[in-house]
Amino acid sequence: MIGSLILYSLMILMVVASIGRWRSFTDFISKLGIKQTDVKKELTTAFIYLGILFLVSIVIQAIMVWLGFQTDLEQVTKELKEAGFVNLLIVLTVAAFAEEVFFRGYLQRKTNLLFASFVFGYFHIIYNSLSEVIGAFCLGLVLGKEYQQTKNLFAPILSHFFYNIIILFLMFT
Repeated sequence: MIGSLILYSLMILMVVASIGRWRSFTDFISKLGIKQTDVKKELTTAFIYLGILFLVSIVIQAIMVWLGFQTDLEQVTKELKEAGFVNLLIVLTVAAFAEEVFFRGYLQRKTNLLFASFVFGYFHIIYNSLSEVIGAFCLGLVLGKEYQQTKNLFAPILSHFFYNIIILFLMFT
């Protein structure tokens, strides 16, 4: 878990280093990709996309089971449970922010949706699960589309955060 937090810190530092000069904290946050916005509209969008994330997850999981990857799917849950609830809560909260700032706010802006989603999926290879890599790629496409629609990281960060938290609670109940 410490390794993940270090990696997320390095990702954020890379983005911060790429920003260059900024005049105020508000300017800095805006350059990260988080714009001042209508919070109600962003929350609505985040919850719509949260539903899409779960729908995509269910479809991917069903396909992976159908293809015989049941053990592969269980690998991620096993590894996450070994970390413990509190550690995961911390890491997954940080992950939602750091991953969205890096993969959508930085990488997607510099390249494109497909490439950023591919790298996002590949980044999840740490779980030693092909299902996780494929699932993360598909979820990256959804989060990237949400970012394209809103032109703001606020909603994708919220969607990603709530997705992680719900998955965490489902795993430990």
